[in-house]
Amino acid sequence: MQRFGAVIAVFWTLLVAYSLYWDHRQHREDVLLLGKMQSQAFFEKDLLYRRWASRHGGVYVPVTESTQPNPYLSRIPERDITTPSGKRLTLMNPAYMTRQVFEMAQEYRGTGRGHITSLKPIRAENAPDLWERGALQAFERGGTEVGEIEHIDGKPYYRYMKSLLAEKPCLKCHAPQGYHGGEVRGGLSVSVPLEPIYAMMAREMRGVYINHAFIWLLGLGGIGFGTRRLGRITTELYEQTVALEHEIEEREMAQETLQEQTIVLEEEIVERRQIEETVRLSEEKFSKSFDNAPIIMTISTVEDGRFLDVNKKFVELSGFSRQEAVGRTSLELGWITPDQRQVLVAELGEKGRTSGVELRLRSNAENYITCRYYGELITVDGRQCLLSLAHDMTEQRAMEEQLRQAQKMEAIGQLAGGVAHDFNNVLTVIMGYCNLLQMDPKLDTHQRDEVEQIIASSEKAAQLTRGLLTFSRKEVMDFRSADLNGIVQHVQKFLARVIGEDIQLRTVCNRPEIAVRVDSAQIEQVLINLATNARDAMQMGGLLNIETNTLDVDDSFIHTHGYGTPGRYACIAVSDSGCGMDEQTRKRIFEPFFTTKEQGKGTGLGMAIVYGIVKQHNGFITVYSEPGHGTTFRIYLPLSDEGQGAREETGEPVAPDGGTETILVAEDEAGVRRLLEDILTRYGYQVILAEDGQEAVEKFMANRGKIHLVLTDIIMPRKSGQEAVAEIRRLQPGIKVCYASGYTADFIRNRGVDDEGIELIMKPVQSQELLWKVREILDS
Repeated sequence: MQRFGAVIAVFWTLLVAYSLYWDHRQHREDVLLLGKMQSQAFFEKDLLYRRWASRHGGVYVPVTESTQPNPYLSRIPERDITTPSGKRLTLMNPAYMTRQVFEMAQEYRGTGRGHITSLKPIRAENAPDLWERGALQAFERGGTEVGEIEHIDGKPYYRYMKSLLAEKPCLKCHAPQGYHGGEVRGGLSVSVPLEPIYAMMAREMRGVYINHAFIWLLGLGGIGFGTRRLGRITTELYEQTVALEHEIEEREMAQETLQEQTIVLEEEIVERRQIEETVRLSEEKFSKSFDNAPIIMTISTVEDGRFLDVNKKFVELSGFSRQEAVGRTSLELGWITPDQRQVLVAELGEKGRTSGVELRLRSNAENYITCRYYGELITVDGRQCLLSLAHDMTEQRAMEEQLRQAQKMEAIGQLAGGVAHDFNNVLTVIMGYCNLLQMDPKLDTHQRDEVEQIIASSEKAAQLTRGLLTFSRKEVMDFRSADLNGIVQHVQKFLARVIGEDIQLRTVCNRPEIAVRVDSAQIEQVLINLATNARDAMQMGGLLNIETNTLDVDDSFIHTHGYGTPGRYACIAVSDSGCGMDEQTRKRIFEPFFTTKEQGKGTGLGMAIVYGIVKQHNGFITVYSEPGHGTTFRIYLPLSDEGQGAREETGEPVAPDGGTETILVAEDEAGVRRLLEDILTRYGYQVILAEDGQEAVEKFMANRGKIHLVLTDIIMPRKSGQEAVAEIRRLQPGIKVCYASGYTADFIRNRGVDDEGIELIMKPVQSQELLWKVREILDS
């Protein structure tokens, strides 16, 4: 018992010591908390009178040795004034006032210290110390406040610093320095002495030490008393044990007489246990099969569908726990509708079972699950019950829907390829005659603007056709050197029409020129898709910001995102102030057919097209978004070592010199044929027209030796363009040929036209493009 008492005493001592350690640790945390609270109060007080002064444009003070006119306010005409009594006053801005208050505070011992500072200080006295510089750099990375204990002149202080933003009143002084509203101007550093707090906590800890010592001694006394008491009780128990041993001996004799009867009972028990084990194994097999089945299984009453048991798959898919489901009916849970249950009960009563009925079941999260249902009557404890099995078909239905979507897009692609020829012929006529009108010097400014609007709308129609063909037919990219800033500026006017008047569009180019090798039309399509998504996310209006720059991708970027190659990239950042996305939506944003829009208002292909175009450019795209805080997409494209492409953006269309050569034009569309004739004859060329391939061969034979170039459509009646060219080249092998077609390049190759050594111009063709191409072929 003495050893037992010693062990208890040691345990008691350790417990009291741990309690003392915990109180000491808690007091230390209280010191930090008090220091932080005083620092924050100090900061907020200084910030309030600073804001008050800012909103009133500063305060006027008498000119003294310590308050000389501020040279940084010399641009303000009313910086210095004189009162009617002749007293000179000068305007003190909030920052100068704050600094002087901080300097006065340092004259009083025991009070907090303050320092207004910045990474770009105007005054040398405002330069940050080492700790403040680290805090300011943290603000530049997105932090808002920093606080910790630091020793100053050998004494402990709680140092606290919070970023100062350039508010609207502050711009009066700081706007000339290049600051804008909401940007980090600098920081306000506060240092609160901790010695008074430490002294107060020390006094409290002395009381804690005394209390713990008293409790410890009181506990030791109780342990000693209890040990002695327990010793006396142990002695009494020993004496009682001896008496019980005598009684046991007497009972053992009586026990021997019962053993014979026990043997008989044991034999009966063995038989019953064998029967119970057989039943238990059967029930266990059913229970495991029931609970671990890969489909939903439930046992319920036939009368009202009250659940008696449910398996794990039911809990997983329905969202109801076993406790929530058992004892309640399927109608009470909302798991099944009354109409669906009525159908099942009717079939069960008629056939005695239910097989293959498709149901739409509602989960606890109000999501719907499509299942194929099977029901069978079974007997449980002498009562007829319903065993229900439901196979989840939701994923299968979703895959079928995706297949239908894919088939629909394939059909759209085939349809687009079929109508591209005729559609681009129409656009060729519209854009061609508009280009001719643009070159007419008689047009006034208003008429020229109207023509430009028609051209812009025609380009938009052609862009939409190319975008659909790019996704559905995987059209070959036309990579050329270009200036990324020029691409953004070119598509800017069209984006403004896409997003509407209630959304502000802002573009920022941080480099004078960013050379990339891209398909400019496809990059424009990326910007259009992102702008459309941003518009849908800003139902109440907002800001769409497009910014270009060059950025370095390093190993830390690759480690964070899991993709990318180190190097310097051109970057397009597209940001909106819309509703944003949660993490689950952000992870699936580039999946084909995934959309958060209502059914019928989105195909779920827009972002998949964006992702595919960026990947084909050997680039990558990141997205950052938070619910309620907007979304930012960053597109990284490899920089080009070549100079930027010659992307002409002149105010007036420029056409090359014409010529006198004879050109055979074969085109089955009358409007396009007449347009080509007007363009070519206006610039001096002799034109021979043919309505189809057969007529083209006949007119070439009639004018053999005079024709310098054959300009022909691909698909024409009676004889196709390539068939006509084949016959013409048998007559004159060296004849120069240019194909014009509204079909995509891959479609033309599939029709048997090898474009190696053959010139091809895609419809809709603009006048200048046609003239440059003709002149280039004739001069080659």
